[in-house]
Amino acid sequence: MLPDTELQSLATDIKENGLQSLITVFEGQILDGRNRFRACEIAEVIPVFESYTGKDALTFVISHNLHRRHLTESQRAMVAAKMADLNAGGDRRSDDFKAPIGALKTQREAADLLNVSRRSVQRAREVVKNAIPEIQDMVTSGEVSASTAKDIAALSEDEQRKAVYGGVTGVKDLAKKLRQSAKQSNPSTEKQDTPPASPSPQPIASTERMKKWKPDDADRLWLMAKQELNKILTSDIGRERVLNEIISYAKNRIETKK
Repeated sequence: MLPDTELQSLATDIKENGLQSLITVFEGQILDGRNRFRACEIAEVIPVFESYTGKDALTFVISHNLHRRHLTESQRAMVAAKMADLNAGGDRRSDDFKAPIGALKTQREAADLLNVSRRSVQRAREVVKNAIPEIQDMVTSGEVSASTAKDIAALSEDEQRKAVYGGVTGVKDLAKKLRQSAKQSNPSTEKQDTPPASPSPQPIASTERMKKWKPDDADRLWLMAKQELNKILTSDIGRERVLNEIISYAKNRIETKK
């Protein structure tokens, strides 16, 4: 929900200009528009509703909220991880489990829907599975990144609670110490975690079109490369590799003046 000051501002606007966006309901409950409904109550304006008639209410809610909220990648990853966790049956064991409104999502579907990488979702899922609620809340609120929370989630519950006593700063400081300790105990870890540099491309068979390329054609070559990259989803883990190969190829063409 909006903070009280913003909610009051919304109520004032609705009182002066009316409700501009209808409140969407589904199965007798508000699907989208809780703040507008509350603002209508404050402004003493009769709310106007519309019924959701689609087939995937979950996707509807997410798509309508992503552009309204300035969520960090970690926050979006947490939402995606919880969706994928439901699909994996994580919460089904609970007696009061109720399937979410709409089709359950795989990790890749959830990642694409929330516009994050699958790796980010996997990292957030570790937080959902192993971190205490206080740590999860810090990620959900945007105070702590999922990668930081994942480091803390690897500790015992008691150790996690000790970190929480220090607030956000305490959690971040402990995560930093854990990483430093890991590097000292295994100096090669940092090198292993760094993706290997893309090898220089092998010479490509000469064609009539390639013979016309000159070093000053670099801008045109880069424009063509970007057009091809835009066809690849930003969440695709292969995008960075392709980009590195294109950059390496362009540099090689310019340096060798081929």
